[in-house]
Amino acid sequence: MVKEFGLPWIAHLLLQFFIGFIWGAVIRLVRGRVLWAVIYLLTGGFFAIGWIYDLVMLIIHRDYKLA
Repeated sequence: MVKEFGLPWIAHLLLQFFIGFIWGAVIRLVRGRVLWAVIYLLTGGFFAIGWIYDLVMLIIHRDYKLA
């Protein structure tokens, strides 16, 4: 995830924390997963469970790539 936008890890962490469901959808859209991006956005990050999972994985694995 970090390599796709050229932003530092901390920037991704802050974006994920503050606008997580939008940022998660953007990441999925950039990776070509349009349907998942739309579902992620419309459900608020899969009802916040996906948002929390993405946030924890980003903290634990600095090179974590969103599926």
